[in-house]
Amino acid sequence: METESIFRVLLPLLIIAFALHRGYYVKNHSKSEDATLKKREEGLASKLAGLLGMVGFVSIILFAVNPNWLAVASLSLPLWARWAGVGMALIGFTLLQWAQVTLGKSWSDQPRMMKEQTLITSGPYRTIRHPIYTAFLLILGSTLFISSNWLIGLSWAGMTLLEVASRIRFEESLMIEYFGDQYREYMKRTGRLLPRINIVTTSVVKPGGD
Repeated sequence: METESIFRVLLPLLIIAFALHRGYYVKNHSKSEDATLKKREEGLASKLAGLLGMVGFVSIILFAVNPNWLAVASLSLPLWARWAGVGMALIGFTLLQWAQVTLGKSWSDQPRMMKEQTLITSGPYRTIRHPIYTAFLLILGSTLFISSNWLIGLSWAGMTLLEVASRIRFEESLMIEYFGDQYREYMKRTGRLLPRINIVTTSVVKPGGD
């Protein structure tokens, strides 16, 4: 099988695997509305994200059938970069599953505060506040490299960025509202999407003067 044909197969399989993983947890671990104290209402960002997702979905179908139909949006990426995209997606899936298992019963399909919810700070949450969203960005952002096509990549990446930004804003305000100083302290020692890098600075004391 030619290399380009491999990517044409891998790309739709990536989206299918992501959808199946998401669907499994939504079907088997979703919480009832009775257990919800407060949740996010979909706004403009979510609607725009949905539109970009439709563009991305259609473009992947076209790419799988005949890449020449999207030739106008093709990029000249080296082969190693495209395989790096595959590796990026695998890292994303690994992080996603790790975060899902760590959350356990505290996971929800949408940003919300549930009754008797606890603040999870173990596993990937020890250093990152939103590892699931980091995983989303890795998995769906990898489509840019695997396809070597900016229409596909920017559609999926744009959709993910819009949705993630909206979710994070709501979730962090909600967590501060319910957990207060406990969450503020947690924010000080963790990064939002990547581990926090603590840079130690030293001051130089000059003799005399200002």
